[in-house]
Amino acid sequence: MFNLTPGQELILQLGVIDSLVEVAIQNSQRSTDTLYMTETLLADFYYYQGEPLKLIYSSNSKLILGPSLGLTLTPHSWSNIDKSTAIKKRALLALEKGVLFYCFRLKNVDWKNNLVEAYCLNPNNYNWVKKNVPVPHVIYDRGSHPGPKTVESYNNQGKVNNIQWINTTRTFGKWETFQAFRSFKDTSKSHPETAFFTLPNLKEFLKKYMYTFIKDTYGRGGKKVFRIEKVKKYYLCKAGGNQIRSWKFANIETLYSFLCNTLGKNLIIQQGIFLAEIDGGPFDMRVLVQKDINSEWIISAVNFRIAKPGAIVTNFAAGARDVFLTPGEDLLHPGLSWEVLSNLSSKAVYALENSFGSLGEIGLDIGLDKEGKLWIIEANSRPSSIAYRTATKEKSNQIFGLPIDYATSLVKHLYNNSHN
Repeated sequence: MFNLTPGQELILQLGVIDSLVEVAIQNSQRSTDTLYMTETLLADFYYYQGEPLKLIYSSNSKLILGPSLGLTLTPHSWSNIDKSTAIKKRALLALEKGVLFYCFRLKNVDWKNNLVEAYCLNPNNYNWVKKNVPVPHVIYDRGSHPGPKTVESYNNQGKVNNIQWINTTRTFGKWETFQAFRSFKDTSKSHPETAFFTLPNLKEFLKKYMYTFIKDTYGRGGKKVFRIEKVKKYYLCKAGGNQIRSWKFANIETLYSFLCNTLGKNLIIQQGIFLAEIDGGPFDMRVLVQKDINSEWIISAVNFRIAKPGAIVTNFAAGARDVFLTPGEDLLHPGLSWEVLSNLSSKAVYALENSFGSLGEIGLDIGLDKEGKLWIIEANSRPSSIAYRTATKEKSNQIFGLPIDYATSLVKHLYNNSHN
């Protein structure tokens, strides 16, 4: 199969570690789909557990098997990994696809020595095993807490064995997202007007729009989102989805101080959109776009998030009703089509990659207003997997499996280019 001969020397690589080996014939228990290693050689690959590995590259002088992918975890997920079905599903899919799969905390990486403590799935009993492993080829960062530092690119970090990232930028801040869409003409008019939150900007936006939103630029799950509007002689401030909270202010200065004290720093102000409704409640959509094995963008799923009447935010975490759909299924509103969603999503990911660099998975929050216009409200570099809990096995395997396929394509591209 590999045109190798007994006594021949070559480099064998499993994941990111390689070793000089000599070819020999296994005279007993021979199998045409198995490569055997001596115990001495196996010690060089201390992290390997005997799982089947995908062939990445082969020549007379080198065999590279098993692209390696690392999923970063939050502190909670790290401490409760045995309870997470989503993480285990990813690990099982990686096992099926011949990919070495690790789970670890990004802060625990020893960049100098190319090591990190990680959880690996035992291929024999499917239990988690904790061990030190090499930093993998590709890192799929879903464990970093969003903040100013997580927007920075990894271009100058982690230069160990040409490490790559599913998304070169770990988090899209709402301000950075606005700038990305504004800089591209095909998306500049599809994103609500946005500015830094200041008292002058608050006054200006309330003059231009019937209501406006104040948001934490790194907030998630509908938290730290307030809606402001001018009502007769006072200012009305509202927040919440399932439970609505409201405050009244006699003057705008008092309102401004309240918002600063309540929400803190890193705030933006955004044009309010009159969202279309389903069953009397406003709705928007989480459109999941992912790269496949050929590094091509596709829509994997759309989640309709239908809030209760009068709700300020439409997030599932804030009480919205969630409806999961995949391409080809009937959309829930007559003003929508898969073609239009695909067209706008393609423009959005192009604009984001133009600003942030190479990306592999994005959750786009897209809204339809009452006039029939589509708006890109936000972009998420780590869309929640909770939204896909009702998917069939076939559909969830695609959603959870595509980042693994994309990681494989990144590694193949890396080695084919370097050897060519």
